[in-house]
Amino acid sequence: MKLFKHIASGVDKFIHAGNLKYDLNSILSSANPDVSLEERILWIQKLMYWIRSTEKIPLQFDSSIGQIHTARVSFILQLLDRNIEWKIAVSKIFRSVIQETSSLQLFCDTGLPKEVGFLQEATDRFLNKLIPTPPDDKELSELFLKIFPRTEDAIWVKNLTKETIVKIIELFEFQSTNENLWEKIHFEITEAICIIVSQIHAIGLSDGVRKRTNLTSVKESPFLLLNESIDEFLNFQTLQKTEVIINSILKCNHNIKLCRYAIQEVFQHLEDYGISVTLVYQLEKLTFHLDRLEVLLIFLYSRESIYNSNIIQNFISKLIKESLAKKSLKALIQTNLNQLSRKIAERAGKTGEHYITSNKKEYFYMFKCAAGGGIVTAFTTFIKFFIVTTKLPHFFEGFFASINYAASFVFIQLCGFTLATKQPSMTAAALAGKLHDIKESSSLNSFVDEITKLTRSQFSAILGNIILVVPISLLIDFLYKKITGHSAITPEKAYATIHSFSIFGPSIFYAIFTGFLLWFSSLAAGWIENWAVYRRLPEAIAKNKRLIFLLGSEKSEKISKFFANNISGFGGNISLGFMLGMTPQFGNFFGILLDIRHVTLASGSFAFALSALDFTNVNKYEFINACLGIIMIGILNVSVSFYLALSVAIRARKVQSLERKQIRVALFKRLISSPLEFLYPYSKK
Repeated sequence: MKLFKHIASGVDKFIHAGNLKYDLNSILSSANPDVSLEERILWIQKLMYWIRSTEKIPLQFDSSIGQIHTARVSFILQLLDRNIEWKIAVSKIFRSVIQETSSLQLFCDTGLPKEVGFLQEATDRFLNKLIPTPPDDKELSELFLKIFPRTEDAIWVKNLTKETIVKIIELFEFQSTNENLWEKIHFEITEAICIIVSQIHAIGLSDGVRKRTNLTSVKESPFLLLNESIDEFLNFQTLQKTEVIINSILKCNHNIKLCRYAIQEVFQHLEDYGISVTLVYQLEKLTFHLDRLEVLLIFLYSRESIYNSNIIQNFISKLIKESLAKKSLKALIQTNLNQLSRKIAERAGKTGEHYITSNKKEYFYMFKCAAGGGIVTAFTTFIKFFIVTTKLPHFFEGFFASINYAASFVFIQLCGFTLATKQPSMTAAALAGKLHDIKESSSLNSFVDEITKLTRSQFSAILGNIILVVPISLLIDFLYKKITGHSAITPEKAYATIHSFSIFGPSIFYAIFTGFLLWFSSLAAGWIENWAVYRRLPEAIAKNKRLIFLLGSEKSEKISKFFANNISGFGGNISLGFMLGMTPQFGNFFGILLDIRHVTLASGSFAFALSALDFTNVNKYEFINACLGIIMIGILNVSVSFYLALSVAIRARKVQSLERKQIRVALFKRLISSPLEFLYPYSKK
């Protein structure tokens, strides 16, 4: 029984370890600078817990902006002023902790990305979640994370007043007999600046950055000039020549600005020629290091300006946010993939622009293209049933089905035809590219106009697909009957096919899932095009010596242009084909009933099933349910893929939630006032 009591007590202590309550008077009275470093750090943590506690907050305080925390800090300072013995002990504890720990890592490492690449940093953060690093009490950076473990700490620290900061600094200096404390901090800031500058210099002169700037000579690189100006500043700082120091610090600030311009130049190059996640990570790392360098230079240069500004509060607040973000794998992915997602959205957007019709001529041209896509899809459906009847092993059935879909979609692309549900994932990105100054009514109305154009384009394309896929499927089955004496599918398979499209069955879920696959194929299309452009594959094809020798330079150039114009479509179509073909087999492997429901393929399958049953052996109730199910499949295919694509494109362009709400309201008003406009281009009277 005692063993169980000990286990229960231990579990209770573990669960409530973060809910300990401390009394301020007992904390301050227990301040003892003569105990071990570990005990002094624990004492500081107790004091910070009291400041951070949110229990019994008076109504006049707003805890969301840290008012109660800043009030408690002021109260502690006032209480220490009234009790000199406590103040002396507290002051000695703070000074001794700083003197016995190293702040170098705090200044040059804490809150900054440290690995050389995105994957290494992500792996490091993931492993730290599973295997925590052993604590090092000699590092002030370790203590910093213990004192400020929450994001809310950044808020109340930032809101500390200048007077409070001055009093805190006075507390550190209270009855101090020497200047060793500030000399130590000054030395470690100097060391941190040297480390940070060396990292900036290394990244700035790397191939990935250097080749994407317009420098004619390495000697002109701002990263090299920054390194030289920092060396001069540190030498003059030692000599303490005031006028020379001022000129030197101005020179350092100027070179930092030039470095920022160079970073923007590289980002612009990536915008034009494709994104690399690794290089984006390096640029983000470079930006963080330049920000830290600026702050440290101010700390080193002017102590008076620090007291008379919010530099300390802002620096510590930012340090807290960056330190916590540095531990987050999610934050790393969001930061570094933002540029990539934007570029993918833009690549897909360029592909999707030709899917949006503006007038009747374009509307009916879209219908004709969709009709061609419907004809091809009828043959795709026939081949799909043929593959199923061969009863191949699951993997090979899925593989050949994938080849069938991918070849069909690529053929549709090369013929200039249209597959309706592939449009939304492309056109959504094109729409998001028009989201500029959405707060203005004219821009908002223009965006809603584009939505109406897109919607009726989808309606025209789906109509064109279905109107042709059904009769062509019936014609194919009729000819197949004439040749073989039986339909492409058995009556049992036909009954099962019609039943599977019922609006009350799982088709709704499968249609939503297919919408997700359609969206994912658009991401694949954008990613593949971005990869090809970043690797300069079109240029490599045009300049390939073997290809020029075989075909000549003119044909090589044509192949290069053909590749550049179609690589996105090839990537999207092939990826979609394999996702549609392998999904059911993937579900079978895990014992999950997983299937796809594509409106055009479903319409073709429905036509083959009706033909197999000679139309007369179909239950009217199941026929109506299947028709309603196919209509819902089309709606869900379009809406899900469009919603996902538009959401990613909007977030990549950092459109705020308030602006998104304005879009929804404006769209609803247009739908109520002019619903026909969403289906057919007509002139308003």
